[in-house]
Amino acid sequence: MDNNPIVNNSDMNEAHRAQLLKIIHQKELQNEICSRAELAKMTGLTQASITKIVASLIESGIVLETGIIKGSGNRRAIGLKLNSEKNCVIGVKFSRYMYTVGMFDISGKFYEQTEVEFDITDDPIIVLKDIKKLIREYLDKNENVVAIGMAVPGPYLKNEGHIAVVSHMKSWHDVNFLKEFENEFDKPFFIEQDANAGAMAEWWFGNHKKPMNTLAYFLMGEGVGSGIVENEKLLFGKQGAASEVGHISIDYRGPRCECGNYGCLELYCSTRVMLARAKEALPSIFTDKKHKRIDDYDVIFEAARKGDGAILDIMKEMAQYIAYGCVTLINAYNPDIIVIGDVISKAGDILLPQIKRIVEERTIPELFSQVDIMMSELSVDPTLYGAAAIATDRVLGKPSEYLTAK
Repeated sequence: MDNNPIVNNSDMNEAHRAQLLKIIHQKELQNEICSRAELAKMTGLTQASITKIVASLIESGIVLETGIIKGSGNRRAIGLKLNSEKNCVIGVKFSRYMYTVGMFDISGKFYEQTEVEFDITDDPIIVLKDIKKLIREYLDKNENVVAIGMAVPGPYLKNEGHIAVVSHMKSWHDVNFLKEFENEFDKPFFIEQDANAGAMAEWWFGNHKKPMNTLAYFLMGEGVGSGIVENEKLLFGKQGAASEVGHISIDYRGPRCECGNYGCLELYCSTRVMLARAKEALPSIFTDKKHKRIDDYDVIFEAARKGDGAILDIMKEMAQYIAYGCVTLINAYNPDIIVIGDVISKAGDILLPQIKRIVEERTIPELFSQVDIMMSELSVDPTLYGAAAIATDRVLGKPSEYLTAK
């Protein structure tokens, strides 16, 4: 144990700064303004300590005073908020066929994004070079960026910096994302698994009922995965690959997965599988060869809404497998809420009633009655949003290290 009082006091002060910033941030997400008196009440710190810490945060350009607000007991108080516009973050989403770069501020406000499709057979070196170039363009446009967050497909091994397995992207297995990005820019760079990023976005920005103990984010896109947030903290496991529901076997006699298992959930209900089946069952609906891949999914969902029998059969089977995944999440983590996100969330009106019916049939009644199952309603891609949320969470956790005076 380090008994150096100077070091310990410094660490304690930093912990208190981080605590106050996260409270102010959470209040803003609830459209509320915080006062010094409220911070003292919520933290147990003395009014003198709060005054001193807040003064340092204002001097550093991290916090602003908003003017007079009504405090407890109808007393007048001065409101506090984050200096969000002067502290922005870049979010980066890397998926199997597209990468997206977006600009946010630390309050979660979204400004803009750029999507670029690539072919999975493209040389990773070229794709990585293009991603870095786009990030630099965003940095050049905004001098107030304090950090960059990136979400990559799972299972992502945090300590080693690479993805353990990405279906149909063998050329990417040896790419070390940490080595590629952590020292590439003059801003701190944080990398997280896509489902974990989506879970953080839903926890912070999903406007779900609070208090909430555990949220499960069920990513349903080109890959299948899940992220678990419990009391604001992500569940990582030993190497960062916890809650990989996409590689749970639902048929031990099923086809071999690239992960080495048989009959993995991802082999039955990823949107990649859905698209392949739809093109085989009804090729005539895919008439525009210049479509982006995401547009092809919209074509499928529209055909289902119009009542096409072949497509409806595919969607019915998708709902069944998604429900199996939800049952697994309920039995493993007993969450308050399961949020289904990524591409498949656009088809909530088609899928959700069937999903809930099957989950109810296959779940212990007492558990089912206490869990909400819903599609993501975020206006921004949860994985991209989550990449920015990861960066925000890290910089607010160490404000003296990452947030500098403006």
